[in-house]
Amino acid sequence: MSARPASFIEVSTPAWSFWRAVLDTAVGFIVGILYTFLGIVIVGIVGEEALSSLYWQIDLDPLLRSSMGAILLVGAVLAVIVPCVLIVERFAALRAAEASARTDPDAVPQRPLRTELTAAPATYLKTTGTVLLWSVGVLGAIFLLAVLFTEDLREDAVSWIALLVFAVLTAGAAALQGLGRRLVARDAARMVALTGGWKPLIRRAEASDSERRSAATPAVVPRWLTAPSARLLGRIASILMAATWVSLAAFMLSVFLRQQCRGCDPVYWDQPIENGIDVLSLSSGAAIAVCAALGALAWLGGVALQCAREVALARWVSDRTPRRIDVNLIDPLLSENRSMVRLQFGLSALGACGVVLSIGALWADWTTLDSDAVLLVSTALILLGFAIGWSDAPRRRRERQAIRDALSPGDGQRGGRGGRPRSRTPRRARSAPRP
Repeated sequence: MSARPASFIEVSTPAWSFWRAVLDTAVGFIVGILYTFLGIVIVGIVGEEALSSLYWQIDLDPLLRSSMGAILLVGAVLAVIVPCVLIVERFAALRAAEASARTDPDAVPQRPLRTELTAAPATYLKTTGTVLLWSVGVLGAIFLLAVLFTEDLREDAVSWIALLVFAVLTAGAAALQGLGRRLVARDAARMVALTGGWKPLIRRAEASDSERRSAATPAVVPRWLTAPSARLLGRIASILMAATWVSLAAFMLSVFLRQQCRGCDPVYWDQPIENGIDVLSLSSGAAIAVCAALGALAWLGGVALQCAREVALARWVSDRTPRRIDVNLIDPLLSENRSMVRLQFGLSALGACGVVLSIGALWADWTTLDSDAVLLVSTALILLGFAIGWSDAPRRRRERQAIRDALSPGDGQRGGRGGRPRSRTPRRARSAPRP
């Protein structure tokens, strides 16, 4: 009796889609915080060194310094929230995979979902508890030593209250670590049963897709799926990246020529070297700004191109007619983030930048910027990005399942660089001279 045919399917549930959208929003927010930090550093150094008169006229220094404090505050909040969201999202992914296995035991979830479940969700809970335990414990120990050896701190009641808070947090982190360890042990058999069952199913599903592709009618690959090519887009990205690194290197050189270390006195050069350093600092800062603008435009263009390809591909396979094409061409549209998720990342990053600047302006009493309006717009951008990513989940599952039904792409790209399949001929046989 032959085994039932297995297949790859797109798995999604409302709970997992919601928490996945929350996690993607948090990731975009983190990226925005990092870019904001880099931008503040560059604007501060360029403004103070090359555009000092304009920099002090606008009075940017209080805003930038307060924004650095806002980054620390937001970073501390994210350090608590993001691990919690990640843990909940992983448990939701596990429940979605288990529900799919109960509904269709011969179905294999998509590769991104299986990748998320390579480790038990409780592993992240245990790791979070361990990190918190060491972080809070070390800080508490340092503060305890300061209290013991400093008379003023010993006589201050606030110091002992702070030590009590450290003790409670350390105990909570230890409890969290223990809970994670127990949940990992509890879910061990559950994870083995789930992931272990995928291994034979993947081979069967690959064979089934291969047979369906062989039986399907060859189709001409639409031009919108191959032009512009991934190689051209990669070259553009490489050029922008190289230009950015060169600009950053020139910028850091201008900083080093002025001050060789943090505690060193500023170095003043004779003319025309002094003017040359100013020109280098200003031009490299402007080059970084231009590269950032071009990178943003290239990113928007990439999102628009991917969105157009997703829509066109969904229409092309909407009749579910089997076709045979090079499946490496559609693998990025099946296994990577969709255009709406990438747009969600961008909106969340932009909103994060606005949140940091609005908090910085509020703390610095910087009246040039309307902090309330900026904070409102930034919050709206973050919520809009979340709504876009969450609402795209049902459409993503529907369209990607239609692609799998029509094109039978298997589990993903297995070719070499550039999407060309690797040769199975041994190296010695390939290099042997022909008779």
